[in-house]
Amino acid sequence: MHALQILAGTRALERIREHQFKPDDIRLILGASGGPRWFVLSHLDQLIARELLPQIKRPVHLAGSSIGAWRMACYAAPDPVAALKRLEDHYLHQSFPKGMTPQAVTDQCADMLSEVLGPDYRPQINRLLHIITARCKGRTMEEDHWQQFYAFALVASGNALSRRTLRWHFDRHLVQSQPGSLPVKGFADFRTTASQLNHDNLFPALMASAAIPMAMAGIASIPGSSPGPYRDGGMVDYHFDLPFETPDGVILYPHFQPQLKPGWFDKQLRWRRVKARNYKDVVLLTPSPAFIEKLPYGKVPDRRDFHKMTDADRITYWKRSVQAGERLAEEFNEWVSGGGSASMVKPLIPSKL
Repeated sequence: MHALQILAGTRALERIREHQFKPDDIRLILGASGGPRWFVLSHLDQLIARELLPQIKRPVHLAGSSIGAWRMACYAAPDPVAALKRLEDHYLHQSFPKGMTPQAVTDQCADMLSEVLGPDYRPQINRLLHIITARCKGRTMEEDHWQQFYAFALVASGNALSRRTLRWHFDRHLVQSQPGSLPVKGFADFRTTASQLNHDNLFPALMASAAIPMAMAGIASIPGSSPGPYRDGGMVDYHFDLPFETPDGVILYPHFQPQLKPGWFDKQLRWRRVKARNYKDVVLLTPSPAFIEKLPYGKVPDRRDFHKMTDADRITYWKRSVQAGERLAEEFNEWVSGGGSASMVKPLIPSKL
């Protein structure tokens, strides 16, 4: 039984059938929101950074929201494997005692990010970073706990009726190495703005992209951008439902589950799925159901583990999940090294996942 599933959109699958999968065909790598769910992908990320990135001859786009943005920042680092290992280690050993305020959680996460990237971080020039954030409007700007709870309850209720209601509450804001360069046909779902990534706004943008409502404080401002507050990019782009377009290559998407949800508020909505046409160029790498069943507790790690387990039990569980993820990396490496044929690839059909 395979640990890894490889799913490809229509055009990506056609390309693989005709030419096989080649690392140099990668035009964009995506990193989704999901907090500690990422741990099962840690070894896969390191393999991609170590073995595939050096084979890509042209600049490659790296786009992410929340923890996905942090992962993509590690991909763009001068030593991406070392950065990814630091992210794994520091995140794994985080502890958030009961009663911590959102600002205290934010401060602790800021310290972690500083340790992961270091004071002299600069993205490699051939790695084009795109950090996705959600700029708040109206009641979602509130920082008071109960005001914020009420605001986001209203947002969730409206979203259950239509995802279009989210545009009343959020704008999408991108902080990019090259504004306007992300290979997407347009942004019709939200008002979308962009600013140039630089040394001054890198850290605030990454903190904003991971600023989970209720759990963390919003980021009041990002230098070079309109006033905030800014919150978790997953509010608008949780697993991405954007019209990506890479006709001359593929989009590589290491993901912790086969199910794909457009936004953070869609997690519990079984009827809300991404559009297949937006995934035509995507090669999705995801754990198989059999792999997930064999994990401790039969699931990938998630944020609830912080509250349901002691720190010692949680860290042991997360370490075992990271270790299990080595199989994902091994199987992907075997596939790529063996020529990347279509024999192991299944069609990516979001409605059937």
